[in-house]
Amino acid sequence: MSKIKGINVKLTPSVVKMLLTRTSQVCGELKMKMHSLTASFFGFRMSNSNSVIRQNRDLAESLKDGSVFAFKDWESKKGIYKTELLQLGINIMWFANRHDKGIIYHKYFNPMPVEVIVLALTTVSLLFLYSS
Repeated sequence: MSKIKGINVKLTPSVVKMLLTRTSQVCGELKMKMHSLTASFFGFRMSNSNSVIRQNRDLAESLKDGSVFAFKDWESKKGIYKTELLQLGINIMWFANRHDKGIIYHKYFNPMPVEVIVLALTTVSLLFLYSS
């Protein structure tokens, strides 16, 4: 028996399997949503041109360096974890419409769980890793 947020849950093999399946689905969906959001937010461009590919790679490297993508002002490194990208990603993933999990289960998102913030930031970080 595991106690989570005041709820008793018996962790049977089928419950664990369901949780792992949903976790994978959430990660995949967040990656897809954050990919296009991150590209437009930081100005990555689509092209087969070697110069554009090089510019995108250089931009990804600079954003990865010191995790500057997590700052509100990523050029001066001010406002850690206050980037609009983080808020936009969370909104699109969990608050896009009245049927989304953040609206339905709002009490679990107030205050915003650190795990949600970490998941969103990790997803962006992995996008930069795969791009270089």
